[in-house]
Amino acid sequence: MPTGNPLKNKLRAGKTCIGSWLLTTSADMAEIMAYAGLDFLLIDHEHGQGAIDDAVGQMRAMKGTDCIGVLRVPTNDRIYIKRALDAGVAGIMVPNVDNAEQARAVVDACRYAPVGHRGAFGGMRAMRYGLNPGYYGEVDDDTLIVVQVENSRAIDNIPEIANVPGIDVIFIGPRDLSATLGKLNQFGDPVVRGEIERAQGAILASGKLLGSTAASGQVARDMSEAGYRFIISGSDATLLGTAASNLVAQARAGQGGDA
Repeated sequence: MPTGNPLKNKLRAGKTCIGSWLLTTSADMAEIMAYAGLDFLLIDHEHGQGAIDDAVGQMRAMKGTDCIGVLRVPTNDRIYIKRALDAGVAGIMVPNVDNAEQARAVVDACRYAPVGHRGAFGGMRAMRYGLNPGYYGEVDDDTLIVVQVENSRAIDNIPEIANVPGIDVIFIGPRDLSATLGKLNQFGDPVVRGEIERAQGAILASGKLLGSTAASGQVARDMSEAGYRFIISGSDATLLGTAASNLVAQARAGQGGDA
């Protein structure tokens, strides 16, 4: 049954959705990237610079496009999750979810009673400042819930995490996973590759949607063919930095030194 969340509807229909991180607080960057045709932007409050009011500005900048705002909270904190949802994000990503108990806490924070314990209020942005009284009956099914598995213990527990009702996407965090294996950023290492493939297989077997990061558009395409449906590639900061660096390199090529 369709929800009021276009991103969730695409995922439920089996479509691969491509997004990028928003690491800066810039609404302009959010608007530009939304117009580029991305399915979603992942507003990052774990490693990014923003606060909730910055996220509101970024979501307003995305209005009028088909791009949806999802927010990664700093940690599995029900108060931060509540504030992000009250601000109007369409989905929540939670890092470092290692077991079913932690996954249940995520869902509990996202759902109103009697299913969960999200605090209710009548005047927040998510319900058009009180002008959408039907919000409470819609939002539980509309909200996309993404949990990250980022170490071998979490990979062991993927079957039980997947059994928690309400979890939509299980997202492999390859960088932190590589760090926990003592091989930071060594994504081609056989041990790291093996753990990523183990996680991938367990998530696909569970029936939950599979997500992770892609180093390029071509890698994203390959991942889609392998069953990934929620893929993040690049960020506002890295895409701009890479484009600027390439421009400078091309402009200075053949000069034999600094211009």
